[in-house]
Amino acid sequence: MQPVFVYTAVFGVALAASLAGTPMARGLARRWGVLDQPSDRKVHRSPTPLLGGLAIYAAFWLTVLVVSRLEIAAPDVFLPATTRELGAIFIATLTLMAMGFVDDKYKHSHGGVPPRIKLVGQLLAAGVAVLGGLQFHVFGNQLADVPLTVLWIVGISNAVNFLDNMDGLSAGATAIASFFFALLAALNGQILVAMMALALTGACCGFLRYNFNPATVFMGDAGTLFMGFLLATIGLKLNVSGPAWWSFVLVVVVLALPVFDTSLVTAHRLAKRRRLAQGGKDHTSHRLVKLGLAHRQAVLVLYGASFAAGTLALTLSQGGQALAIVLALPAIAFALTAGLLLGRVET
Repeated sequence: MQPVFVYTAVFGVALAASLAGTPMARGLARRWGVLDQPSDRKVHRSPTPLLGGLAIYAAFWLTVLVVSRLEIAAPDVFLPATTRELGAIFIATLTLMAMGFVDDKYKHSHGGVPPRIKLVGQLLAAGVAVLGGLQFHVFGNQLADVPLTVLWIVGISNAVNFLDNMDGLSAGATAIASFFFALLAALNGQILVAMMALALTGACCGFLRYNFNPATVFMGDAGTLFMGFLLATIGLKLNVSGPAWWSFVLVVVVLALPVFDTSLVTAHRLAKRRRLAQGGKDHTSHRLVKLGLAHRQAVLVLYGASFAAGTLALTLSQGGQALAIVLALPAIAFALTAGLLLGRVET
Protein backbone atom coordinates (compact mmCIF):
# COMPACT_ATOMS: atom_id res chain seq x y z
CA MET A 1 0.00 0.00 0.00
CA GLN A 2 1.04 3.61 -0.51
CA PRO A 3 2.81 5.12 2.53
CA VAL A 4 0.38 8.06 2.63
CA PHE A 5 -2.55 5.65 3.02
CA VAL A 6 -0.70 3.68 5.69
CA TYR A 7 0.14 6.81 7.68
CA THR A 8 -3.42 8.14 7.38
CA ALA A 9 -4.83 4.80 8.52
CA VAL A 10 -2.49 4.66 11.52
CA PHE A 11 -3.41 8.17 12.63
CA GLY A 12 -7.12 7.52 12.07
CA VAL A 13 -7.23 4.27 14.05
CA ALA A 14 -5.36 5.81 16.99
CA LEU A 15 -7.55 8.93 16.94
CA ALA A 16 -10.79 6.92 16.87
CA ALA A 17 -9.62 4.54 19.60
CA SER A 18 -8.62 7.43 21.86
CA LEU A 19 -11.86 9.33 21.23
CA ALA A 20 -13.83 6.24 22.20
CA GLY A 21 -11.59 5.11 25.04
CA THR A 22 -11.09 8.34 26.97
CA PRO A 23 -14.71 8.58 28.24
CA MET A 24 -14.41 4.94 29.38
CA ALA A 25 -11.19 5.71 31.27
CA ARG A 26 -12.84 8.79 32.80
CA GLY A 27 -15.75 6.64 33.97
CA LEU A 28 -13.40 4.08 35.51
CA ALA A 29 -11.53 6.84 37.34
CA ARG A 30 -14.77 8.09 38.88
CA ARG A 31 -15.87 4.58 39.82
CA TRP A 32 -12.54 3.74 41.42
CA GLY A 33 -12.15 7.16 43.04
CA VAL A 34 -8.98 8.02 41.12
CA LEU A 35 -9.42 11.79 41.19
CA ASP A 36 -6.95 14.67 41.21
CA GLN A 37 -7.87 16.89 44.13
CA PRO A 38 -7.45 20.69 43.92
CA SER A 39 -4.66 22.36 45.90
CA ASP A 40 -2.77 25.65 46.02
CA ARG A 41 -0.11 24.09 43.76
CA LYS A 42 -2.63 23.25 41.01
CA VAL A 43 -4.76 25.29 38.65
CA HIS A 44 -7.98 23.21 38.61
CA ARG A 45 -10.66 23.95 41.21
CA SER A 46 -12.69 20.74 41.41
CA PRO A 47 -11.82 17.02 41.69
CA THR A 48 -10.99 15.77 38.19
CA PRO A 49 -10.80 12.14 37.03
CA LEU A 50 -7.35 10.80 36.23
CA LEU A 51 -6.48 7.68 34.19
CA GLY A 52 -6.85 9.36 30.80
CA GLY A 53 -3.40 7.94 30.16
CA LEU A 54 -4.94 4.46 30.04
CA ALA A 55 -6.90 5.52 26.95
CA ILE A 56 -3.77 6.88 25.25
CA TYR A 57 -1.86 3.71 26.10
CA ALA A 58 -4.64 1.43 24.84
CA ALA A 59 -5.17 3.48 21.66
CA PHE A 60 -1.47 3.36 20.80
CA TRP A 61 -1.02 -0.37 21.25
CA LEU A 62 -4.35 -1.21 19.64
CA THR A 63 -3.18 0.71 16.57
CA VAL A 64 0.14 -1.16 16.49
CA LEU A 65 -1.76 -4.46 16.79
CA VAL A 66 -4.22 -3.58 14.02
CA VAL A 67 -1.46 -2.44 11.65
CA SER A 68 0.62 -5.57 12.25
CA ARG A 69 -2.26 -8.08 12.06
CA LEU A 70 -4.05 -6.61 9.05
CA GLU A 71 -0.75 -6.19 7.18
CA ILE A 72 -1.59 -2.59 6.35
CA ALA A 73 2.12 -1.81 6.19
CA ALA A 74 4.72 -3.45 3.98
CA PRO A 75 5.71 -6.98 5.12
CA ASP A 76 9.33 -5.97 5.76
CA VAL A 77 8.31 -3.42 8.42
CA PHE A 78 7.79 -6.02 11.16
CA LEU A 79 11.08 -7.92 11.02
CA PRO A 80 12.38 -9.99 13.99
CA ALA A 81 14.69 -7.18 15.11
CA THR A 82 11.93 -4.57 15.09
CA THR A 83 9.52 -7.01 16.73
CA ARG A 84 12.03 -7.46 19.55
CA GLU A 85 12.27 -3.69 19.95
CA LEU A 86 8.48 -3.37 20.03
CA GLY A 87 8.36 -6.11 22.66
CA ALA A 88 10.85 -4.22 24.81
CA ILE A 89 8.86 -1.01 24.42
CA PHE A 90 5.63 -2.83 25.34
CA ILE A 91 7.11 -4.35 28.51
CA ALA A 92 8.73 -1.06 29.56
CA THR A 93 5.63 1.06 28.91
CA LEU A 94 3.37 -1.46 30.66
CA THR A 95 5.64 -1.26 33.71
CA LEU A 96 5.61 2.54 33.69
CA MET A 97 1.87 2.73 33.11
CA ALA A 98 1.21 0.33 36.00
CA MET A 99 3.51 2.32 38.29
CA GLY A 100 1.79 5.54 37.24
CA PHE A 101 -1.63 3.99 37.90
CA VAL A 102 -0.62 3.05 41.45
CA ASP A 103 0.70 6.58 41.98
CA ASP A 104 -2.53 8.13 40.67
CA LYS A 105 -4.69 5.80 42.75
CA TYR A 106 -2.93 6.29 46.08
CA LYS A 107 -1.40 9.76 45.71
CA HIS A 108 -3.91 11.49 47.98
CA SER A 109 -4.54 8.66 50.44
CA HIS A 110 -1.03 7.27 50.94
CA GLY A 111 1.25 9.75 49.20
CA GLY A 112 1.54 7.71 46.01
CA VAL A 113 4.75 6.12 44.75
CA PRO A 114 7.83 7.71 46.37
CA PRO A 115 10.07 9.64 43.91
CA ARG A 116 12.97 7.24 44.48
CA ILE A 117 10.83 4.24 43.57
CA LYS A 118 9.63 6.07 40.46
CA LEU A 119 13.24 6.68 39.47
CA VAL A 120 14.07 3.00 39.96
CA GLY A 121 11.08 2.09 37.77
CA GLN A 122 12.24 4.48 35.07
CA LEU A 123 15.77 3.10 35.20
CA LEU A 124 14.43 -0.44 34.87
CA ALA A 125 12.31 0.61 31.88
CA ALA A 126 15.35 2.23 30.29
CA GLY A 127 17.32 -0.97 30.93
CA VAL A 128 14.64 -3.04 29.19
CA ALA A 129 14.86 -0.69 26.20
CA VAL A 130 18.63 -1.06 25.98
CA LEU A 131 18.41 -4.86 26.29
CA GLY A 132 15.84 -4.77 23.48
CA GLY A 133 18.35 -3.10 21.20
CA LEU A 134 17.18 0.49 21.59
CA GLN A 135 20.02 2.94 22.15
CA PHE A 136 21.85 5.92 20.73
CA HIS A 137 25.00 5.46 18.67
CA VAL A 138 26.28 9.00 19.08
CA PHE A 139 29.79 8.14 20.29
CA GLY A 140 30.16 4.70 18.72
CA ASN A 141 31.17 3.37 22.13
CA GLN A 142 28.91 1.30 24.38
CA LEU A 143 30.48 2.73 27.54
CA ALA A 144 29.28 6.19 26.49
CA ASP A 145 26.19 5.42 24.40
CA VAL A 146 24.40 3.24 26.97
CA PRO A 147 24.59 5.81 29.82
CA LEU A 148 23.49 8.53 27.37
CA THR A 149 20.53 6.38 26.35
CA VAL A 150 19.45 5.72 29.94
CA LEU A 151 19.86 9.39 30.87
CA TRP A 152 17.87 10.40 27.79
CA ILE A 153 14.96 8.05 28.49
CA VAL A 154 14.71 8.99 32.17
CA GLY A 155 15.17 12.69 31.42
CA ILE A 156 12.52 12.93 28.69
CA SER A 157 10.09 10.77 30.70
CA ASN A 158 10.35 13.24 33.58
CA ALA A 159 10.28 16.27 31.27
CA VAL A 160 6.93 15.22 29.79
CA ASN A 161 5.68 14.54 33.33
CA PHE A 162 6.80 18.04 34.38
CA LEU A 163 4.97 19.53 31.38
CA ASP A 164 1.64 18.11 32.55
CA ASN A 165 0.77 21.20 34.58
CA MET A 166 -2.06 22.81 32.59
CA ASP A 167 -5.08 21.54 30.67
CA GLY A 168 -4.00 20.10 27.34
CA LEU A 169 -0.35 21.16 27.55
CA SER A 170 1.50 17.86 27.84
CA ALA A 171 -0.78 15.95 25.46
CA GLY A 172 -0.72 18.75 22.88
CA ALA A 173 3.04 19.23 23.04
CA THR A 174 3.54 15.47 22.75
CA ALA A 175 1.22 15.33 19.73
CA ILE A 176 3.16 18.11 18.00
CA ALA A 177 6.58 16.60 18.77
CA SER A 178 5.55 13.11 17.67
CA PHE A 179 4.05 14.56 14.47
CA PHE A 180 7.40 16.11 13.56
CA PHE A 181 9.15 12.85 14.45
CA ALA A 182 6.78 11.18 11.98
CA LEU A 183 7.66 13.68 9.26
CA LEU A 184 11.40 13.27 9.82
CA ALA A 185 11.11 9.48 9.86
CA ALA A 186 8.94 9.37 6.73
CA LEU A 187 11.34 11.62 4.83
CA ASN A 188 14.16 9.22 5.70
CA GLY A 189 12.28 6.04 4.80
CA GLN A 190 11.71 4.83 8.37
CA ILE A 191 8.17 3.53 7.96
CA LEU A 192 7.82 1.83 11.36
CA VAL A 193 9.18 4.84 13.27
CA ALA A 194 6.81 7.13 11.37
CA MET A 195 3.86 4.83 12.13
CA MET A 196 4.70 4.71 15.85
CA ALA A 197 4.97 8.48 15.97
CA LEU A 198 1.66 8.95 14.14
CA ALA A 199 -0.05 6.42 16.42
CA LEU A 200 1.07 8.49 19.40
CA THR A 201 -0.03 11.70 17.65
CA GLY A 202 -3.50 10.29 16.96
CA ALA A 203 -3.90 8.94 20.49
CA CYS A 204 -2.95 12.31 22.00
CA CYS A 205 -5.25 14.24 19.65
CA GLY A 206 -8.21 12.05 20.60
CA PHE A 207 -7.46 12.57 24.28
CA LEU A 208 -7.21 16.35 23.77
CA ARG A 209 -10.91 16.39 22.89
CA TYR A 210 -11.54 15.87 26.62
CA ASN A 211 -8.35 17.31 28.10
CA PHE A 212 -8.17 20.78 26.56
CA ASN A 213 -9.31 23.63 28.80
CA PRO A 214 -11.66 23.15 30.57
CA ALA A 215 -10.50 19.56 31.01
CA THR A 216 -12.90 16.84 32.11
CA VAL A 217 -10.15 14.26 32.55
CA PHE A 218 -6.40 14.27 33.23
CA MET A 219 -3.90 11.71 31.96
CA GLY A 220 -2.15 11.26 35.31
CA ASP A 221 1.28 9.72 35.76
CA ALA A 222 -0.02 6.60 34.00
CA GLY A 223 -0.09 8.73 30.85
CA THR A 224 2.86 11.07 31.22
CA LEU A 225 5.39 8.37 32.07
CA PHE A 226 4.21 6.27 29.12
CA MET A 227 4.21 9.20 26.67
CA GLY A 228 7.60 10.46 27.81
CA PHE A 229 9.18 7.02 27.44
CA LEU A 230 7.62 6.57 24.01
CA LEU A 231 8.81 9.98 22.78
CA ALA A 232 12.30 9.17 24.04
CA THR A 233 12.42 5.77 22.30
CA ILE A 234 10.99 7.13 19.04
CA GLY A 235 13.77 9.71 19.20
CA LEU A 236 16.28 6.89 19.71
CA LYS A 237 15.08 5.19 16.55
CA LEU A 238 15.10 8.30 14.37
CA ASN A 239 17.92 8.07 11.84
CA VAL A 240 18.43 11.13 9.66
CA SER A 241 21.00 11.12 6.87
CA GLY A 242 24.39 12.15 8.26
CA PRO A 243 26.53 11.28 11.28
CA ALA A 244 24.83 9.72 14.32
CA TRP A 245 25.17 12.88 16.41
CA TRP A 246 23.19 14.81 13.79
CA SER A 247 20.07 12.73 14.43
CA PHE A 248 20.51 13.33 18.16
CA VAL A 249 20.69 17.10 17.62
CA LEU A 250 17.48 17.10 15.58
CA VAL A 251 15.66 15.03 18.19
CA VAL A 252 16.68 17.47 20.93
CA VAL A 253 15.45 20.39 18.81
CA VAL A 254 12.05 18.74 18.30
CA LEU A 255 11.77 18.25 22.08
CA ALA A 256 13.03 21.75 22.88
CA LEU A 257 9.88 22.70 24.85
CA PRO A 258 9.98 19.93 27.48
CA VAL A 259 13.78 20.25 27.69
CA PHE A 260 13.51 24.03 28.19
CA ASP A 261 10.73 23.79 30.77
CA THR A 262 12.53 21.12 32.78
CA SER A 263 15.78 23.11 32.71
CA LEU A 264 13.99 26.27 33.86
CA VAL A 265 12.17 24.51 36.70
CA THR A 266 15.27 22.60 37.79
CA ALA A 267 17.41 25.75 37.90
CA HIS A 268 14.72 27.62 39.84
CA ARG A 269 14.21 24.88 42.43
CA LEU A 270 17.92 24.35 42.94
CA ALA A 271 18.35 28.10 43.45
CA LYS A 272 15.50 28.10 45.97
CA ARG A 273 16.81 24.89 47.58
CA ARG A 274 13.53 23.10 46.93
CA ARG A 275 13.10 19.42 46.16
CA LEU A 276 13.00 18.74 42.43
CA ALA A 277 10.13 16.26 42.79
CA GLN A 278 7.96 18.77 44.66
CA GLY A 279 5.16 20.20 42.54
CA GLY A 280 4.66 23.93 42.14
CA LYS A 281 3.54 26.79 39.95
CA ASP A 282 7.02 27.59 38.67
CA HIS A 283 6.72 26.09 35.18
CA THR A 284 6.91 28.04 31.93
CA SER A 285 3.12 27.96 31.55
CA HIS A 286 2.56 29.37 35.05
CA ARG A 287 5.02 32.17 34.39
CA LEU A 288 3.20 33.11 31.18
CA VAL A 289 -0.05 33.31 33.16
CA LYS A 290 1.71 35.54 35.70
CA LEU A 291 2.63 37.82 32.78
CA GLY A 292 -1.07 38.26 32.00
CA LEU A 293 -2.04 35.43 29.67
CA ALA A 294 -5.12 33.30 30.28
CA HIS A 295 -4.55 29.57 30.77
CA ARG A 296 -5.71 28.75 27.25
CA GLN A 297 -3.52 31.48 25.79
CA ALA A 298 -0.46 30.24 27.67
CA VAL A 299 -1.01 26.71 26.39
CA LEU A 300 -1.52 27.91 22.82
CA VAL A 301 1.67 30.00 23.00
CA LEU A 302 3.58 26.90 24.09
CA TYR A 303 1.94 24.88 21.31
CA GLY A 304 3.32 27.53 18.95
CA ALA A 305 6.77 27.21 20.51
CA SER A 306 6.68 23.43 20.11
CA PHE A 307 5.55 23.76 16.49
CA ALA A 308 8.33 26.28 15.82
CA ALA A 309 10.90 23.89 17.30
CA GLY A 310 9.62 21.06 15.11
CA THR A 311 9.68 23.28 12.03
CA LEU A 312 13.25 24.28 12.84
CA ALA A 313 14.29 20.63 13.14
CA LEU A 314 12.60 19.82 9.83
CA THR A 315 14.35 22.78 8.16
CA LEU A 316 17.72 21.74 9.59
CA SER A 317 17.24 18.17 8.38
CA GLN A 318 16.88 19.49 4.83
CA GLY A 319 19.43 22.31 5.09
CA GLY A 320 22.18 20.23 6.62
CA GLN A 321 24.81 20.81 9.27
CA ALA A 322 26.09 24.05 7.73
CA LEU A 323 22.70 25.69 8.33
CA ALA A 324 22.72 24.33 11.88
CA ILE A 325 26.04 26.03 12.58
CA VAL A 326 24.66 29.34 11.31
CA LEU A 327 21.49 29.09 13.41
CA ALA A 328 23.02 27.55 16.54
CA LEU A 329 24.20 30.76 18.20
CA PRO A 330 20.94 32.74 17.67
CA ALA A 331 18.87 29.76 18.86
CA ILE A 332 20.95 29.26 22.00
CA ALA A 333 20.92 33.01 22.70
CA PHE A 334 17.14 33.10 22.33
CA ALA A 335 16.66 30.14 24.69
CA LEU A 336 18.99 31.63 27.32
CA THR A 337 17.33 35.05 27.08
CA ALA A 338 13.85 33.53 27.38
CA GLY A 339 15.00 31.49 30.36
CA LEU A 340 16.50 34.50 32.13
CA LEU A 341 13.43 36.68 31.52
CA LEU A 342 10.95 34.00 32.58
CA GLY A 343 13.13 33.15 35.56
CA ARG A 344 12.59 36.66 36.91
CA VAL A 345 8.82 36.22 36.99
CA GLU A 346 7.63 35.69 40.57
CA THR A 347 5.83 32.37 41.09
